[in-house]
Amino acid sequence: MKKSLLILASLLMLVSVRLNAQNDRILLFECFTNTSCGPCASQNPALDALINSNADRVAAIKYHMSWPGSNDPMYLHNTTDNNARRSVYNVNSVPHTVVDGIRFGSVPSGLSQNMVNNWLAIESPYEMRLGYEVDEAANTVTVHVMGRASTDISGSLKLYVGVIEREIHYNSAPGTNGERDFYSVMKKLLPTATGTSLGNVSAGDYFAYTFTWEMANVYNNDQIDAIAWIQNPESKEVIQACKSSQNMVPFYSNEAAVSNITNVKSMNCSGLLNPMVELSNNGSLPVTSAELEVVVNGEVVKNVEWNGNLPCYGTTVVDLGEINVQVREGNTLEVQIVRVNGNTDEGLSNNNTNITFLGSPENVGVTVKLQLRTDNNPQETTWKLTNLDTGEVVQEGGPYDEAAHTYNVTFVIPVDGCYDFTIYDTGGDGLSNTGLYGVKAGNKTLFSGGIFAYSESNEFSYGQYAGAEELSESSTCVFPNPTSGMVTIVCEGEQPVAVFNLAGQCVYQGVASGWLKVDLSGFGAGVYAVKVGDKVWRTVVK
Repeated sequence: MKKSLLILASLLMLVSVRLNAQNDRILLFECFTNTSCGPCASQNPALDALINSNADRVAAIKYHMSWPGSNDPMYLHNTTDNNARRSVYNVNSVPHTVVDGIRFGSVPSGLSQNMVNNWLAIESPYEMRLGYEVDEAANTVTVHVMGRASTDISGSLKLYVGVIEREIHYNSAPGTNGERDFYSVMKKLLPTATGTSLGNVSAGDYFAYTFTWEMANVYNNDQIDAIAWIQNPESKEVIQACKSSQNMVPFYSNEAAVSNITNVKSMNCSGLLNPMVELSNNGSLPVTSAELEVVVNGEVVKNVEWNGNLPCYGTTVVDLGEINVQVREGNTLEVQIVRVNGNTDEGLSNNNTNITFLGSPENVGVTVKLQLRTDNNPQETTWKLTNLDTGEVVQEGGPYDEAAHTYNVTFVIPVDGCYDFTIYDTGGDGLSNTGLYGVKAGNKTLFSGGIFAYSESNEFSYGQYAGAEELSESSTCVFPNPTSGMVTIVCEGEQPVAVFNLAGQCVYQGVASGWLKVDLSGFGAGVYAVKVGDKVWRTVVK
């Protein structure tokens, strides 16, 4: 017994030491340059030499700017991400180099090996690992990045991942400063320049993410590489950076993740669910079995045993089967990992995921309207309305002839029941980025969308009851609600649009001419008031 206690105490001590240990710092060099900048041409060689002499401890990424020469091709290849990082540091001149976000903000000629040595001596509270693979056939690069905190870290952190091209050579200088060789050129920030939120971090917190980018404007696929860094967006301090490793070893042996629950209708009145979830392997051992638990509104409704052979970094879709639940006004479906390969999942931060959906809305009136704006392939779009109680297809439409055209269809609901509306796209790309649809009862949008693959379904109920009245008509709607950021406004004619946060501050102003898409993701999660003309809609950004 004493021997067992001694072993347990030793193990706990090792865990404590590991979590409280510091990690060797990798410096992040963010460099701003331009192909027509004379000082850039004179200072970049010394800067590149300093980076190369510290190649094992420095992760470098170079952003090309639009000045002094507006035709820098490496700027034009990705203006969004280049400008986003310039805005982070308010850079207004080149050359300009920032080390670890706050350690240096001036011309590269001021950097020295002594400075680098001093900065490298500052240990980091994060350990990071990164690997990537290029798929030539699909023209994609996939980046895997993992991190684990050894101490508590104050502030809400973000993870940034950058795909770079290690070396680009031009036979003729693309600008006026004579430079023909460029290094560590930023190609894409994944998934976007806004990064991925890690939130507040405690000792032992762990993350694992995989991002895939369809390559564009890459000169040589063999020169593709990737880096990552963790940064405090408020203070700009970079907590840790990471270079890629050809043989990246994951932190854990048995570590799986679930994400992206699909095939769940955002509105449900039947209580029938058939969800699917992505299962990913972030561990060093193949996942041959996984026990998943399905929880609806806090109650375990099903256990699913998956068996297969999922390699490291592999992903598969698990069909969780049919589930019949008692739906409420608001519902949460959660999938969590119970065991991996018969063992407890070693990385606990990503072993559950959830999705919300609405129960049956208040019974709609006898008249329901579909507003459908076709994309560039209207012949691919069809839809049908089905009475789930009888299985009868009540009404259907499509395919269509006119691209980018708005069709208005009125459903007359014949009998009481739970109804399913399904829209189909034979091309597998939904209504692309130009089309959209919305199903309305009076002035209420029941559900809406446009971004899906081959089909999307939702439900609503109808029941005749005493005192029922049709909802008042309205030619304007704002959807979806809730949203991850993008909202669509559909209206007649030209209407002024303004968006206000809870503090009453106007965060957006514009004009909707028939329809307008507004991205609210940059203003943060919360409740917003969207004013269109003299009408106001309450919209929740998740």
